[in-house]
Amino acid sequence: MDLKQKIGKQLKDRRQEKGLLQKDVSKVLGYKNDSYVSDAERGKFIPQPEKLKKWAMALGMTQKAMGELVVEAKLEDIGLSDPGFTIMFKEVPNMTAEEKESVIRAYEAVIKARSAKGKKKP
Repeated sequence: MDLKQKIGKQLKDRRQEKGLLQKDVSKVLGYKNDSYVSDAERGKFIPQPEKLKKWAMALGMTQKAMGELVVEAKLEDIGLSDPGFTIMFKEVPNMTAEEKESVIRAYEAVIKARSAKGKKKP
């Protein structure tokens, strides 16, 4: 499952937990039908930040909680399962979404560099 699908599944799971239909979320997002929500939940794309803010409203979530949902999916996607690292993202009160993204990008760069180093022939 890729990142788009993981985020889509998270969005779908939260919607279903709230007992909402796709059309309910679609209305809050400003769409007349549910195709946008359906496509996002199936992992065709990751909604833009402004849409995720409205999506959070539709689900009764804070914007921070929605941001954490996305960050958790990204951490899972890069295979980062160290509980201490994951807790850092939730417990550091002043870490902005941009800072979290920066840490994730740095970690991804390290993984990529290690992978490239391992592929080089001696």
